[in-house]
Amino acid sequence: MWNPARRIETAVVHAGSEPKVKGALVLPIFQSSTYLYSGQSDYEDLKYIRLSNTPNHEALGAKLAALEGGESALVMASGMAAISTTLLSILSAGDHLLIQDCTYGGTRDLVSNDFPALGIQVDFIDPLDPNSWRDKLRPETKAIFVESISNPLMQIGDLASAVEFAKKNGLVSLIDNTFATPVNFRPLEHGFDLVLHSCTKYLNGHSDIVAGAVVGGEEMVKNARSRLLRFGGSMDPHTCFLILM
Repeated sequence: MWNPARRIETAVVHAGSEPKVKGALVLPIFQSSTYLYSGQSDYEDLKYIRLSNTPNHEALGAKLAALEGGESALVMASGMAAISTTLLSILSAGDHLLIQDCTYGGTRDLVSNDFPALGIQVDFIDPLDPNSWRDKLRPETKAIFVESISNPLMQIGDLASAVEFAKKNGLVSLIDNTFATPVNFRPLEHGFDLVLHSCTKYLNGHSDIVAGAVVGGEEMVKNARSRLLRFGGSMDPHTCFLILM
């Protein structure tokens, strides 16, 4: 794991780039979709693009984990792939989600239009009024979802209260950190459980890819990965390479 004592500027350049491939200073693009079997006993340990565990996936995941200060990271085909896959690795029929009312349109459509059909109930909360959240809390509430800076209205909610509320009520706390990026805010250091990104935007920076990621504790990210294997929103190696650059 990357040494968190090192400066973030160093992590941006070097994290995820070890070990070098035959002396190459830049990790090449591993175009292969399949890899030779090397004795793995678990299906998820096989090397395969859809399993998001090729050298390019692992290098990018390691860099993002280092930048956010997380144990693990999983990269996906889009920001919405990351949001939907991660939420559905936590929520199932009968569960209830609290989510800020000023949020990205794709996220709002997902929880408003698709979650009720899956038996997942949703209530929107005012991120600036934490005193109102308890009124919407239910015994089946499982998670709370906020954005560090909302897309596109740039609203900043009471993030510290979101963490405190989640811990007090046994909820999983998720935050979309796309607009802030780990350069400006690292939610895991402030107690959030999972951090989501649309890498399409500032993490990439040059408007030539669509991608997403989730960063957090190893077990939670592993659960998201198991869900991703079935949903299929895998990032391709070229995209991994472009974000790394």
